[in-house]
Amino acid sequence: MSQEPEPSADLSGLEMDLLRSLQPSWVKESPQPQKFAHHGDVHAPAGSGNFEARERKFPKLKPVGRKPNLEGFKKERPQGASRFGGPKEGPREGGGRRFGAGQREPREPREPRPQHLEGWEVLFVAEERGVEGLVKQIKSNAKAYALFDLARLVLEKSARYRVAFKRTVGPPLFRVVADSTLWLSESEAMAHAVAVCTETHYRRERVAVEPPKGDFPAVAQCGMSGVFLGPPNHHDYQLKLRKLHADRFSNVPFEVFKSRVRTVRDEESLAKWREEQSFQDVFHPAEAPEGDGAEPLRSLAEVAEHFRKNHAAAAVDNPGDEFETPGSPVVNDSAPPVVGLVRAELDKLIRFPLPLAHSLGRQLGAGGLQIFKANENITYISAARPKPINRETTAVSAGAAAILDYLEANASTPRAKQWQDLLALPRPDSAEDAAQRESVVLRDLYWLLQQGHVIDFATKNLQAARRPAPKKPQPPKVAATVPPAAAPAPEVPVEAEPISEVLPETPVEPEAAPEAEAQAPSDS
Repeated sequence: MSQEPEPSADLSGLEMDLLRSLQPSWVKESPQPQKFAHHGDVHAPAGSGNFEARERKFPKLKPVGRKPNLEGFKKERPQGASRFGGPKEGPREGGGRRFGAGQREPREPREPRPQHLEGWEVLFVAEERGVEGLVKQIKSNAKAYALFDLARLVLEKSARYRVAFKRTVGPPLFRVVADSTLWLSESEAMAHAVAVCTETHYRRERVAVEPPKGDFPAVAQCGMSGVFLGPPNHHDYQLKLRKLHADRFSNVPFEVFKSRVRTVRDEESLAKWREEQSFQDVFHPAEAPEGDGAEPLRSLAEVAEHFRKNHAAAAVDNPGDEFETPGSPVVNDSAPPVVGLVRAELDKLIRFPLPLAHSLGRQLGAGGLQIFKANENITYISAARPKPINRETTAVSAGAAAILDYLEANASTPRAKQWQDLLALPRPDSAEDAAQRESVVLRDLYWLLQQGHVIDFATKNLQAARRPAPKKPQPPKVAATVPPAAAPAPEVPVEAEPISEVLPETPVEPEAAPEAEAQAPSDS
């Protein structure tokens, strides 16, 4: 096998157009004037637009006639008749329930949700090639992007990230080398490997055979493609099911694909299946030369047996307790518990992508970008961090000074208006030609952006870097002195005294109140 990298690798999932991806949805969508055209035709006169039709008020409908009296109908209904006039039908054969008018037939039970894999931790990491593209775009357009917006942009497509697995107490996982899918048992991984690798390890040949004999009351048919899979109890049925999923519906979870298989019993379908069985696919090992006369493998069961003997060791491996895998196989094609665990973690990250933002910030920082906080403590990443310029000590050109003066005075103006005003600023160093004026303004603005004197926020506008406001001095905190707790006095045992000593028998006369030294003067 060649070890050279493939130059024509599909990078469509890794490419991210930052200038378009972070725009509002109404900007990205193409205009569709015919979407609501029928509303204008019904409620508006000819030639009126959609907005006029929307603003028109609907006229109030007046009742026509009186409510019909149904009492006579109820009284004249004969006993045993249905409310539609016909005789009541008896119970269905077999004890089944009959559904009348207004009643729904019960829906089929929903497919059970896949059980999440327990005992494993997953961590999402941005694909390195995609990060390189992000670094090039941010450096070239000199814009500042919110780190959380970039993290959500990575999560939009599974080709843009990798998933790191770490085992704690969970069961071992088995990985199919061909497509990096994960399975809970070696037998499941081997069955999937046979379905995926059949076309690469074997040559297919179609030969005529005798049609099947015997009575086949039912055959299984794929509800998504219409392909007949044969009787469900046939030994090749599971292999055919796996192979059809791997060849044509690999982007659909296997359990969802399996739930679409139906059993048909009509004569037309059975006759069509017998006709298809008049031809059979046989397989030859790819390493065997053509025309060697060797007996071909006449069924998928024989192909699976030959594959296990000759290719099993290199087709399935045990990745261990810690490993990384591409995002698409574990989000779509792996065992249902693995898919359930990864998708549950993906839903959490879409709501709050903090773990991915941390790792993505380190990757972008290693590429030479700068991380800073601004605008209500939001984390941004750009080619340069804000760097206020002191024009009293640093000399700048007249054009750059004019741009800084305007942006400092118009910090909340929209970007489109800012650009129009910057082109209209009086500039003694530029010519009257509009194209030359725009080129000169772009040159000065790009220099300010690369130096960090001006920040171009992707979802906001252009803002001049300002020095942070000085913090108000806070009074020094005085530590409160807590007096040491006094030691408790030792307890002294008190002996009971006789009542005669506490209350003597002789009464005690009250003492006379002392005379006042001076009396208050009278009013007379």
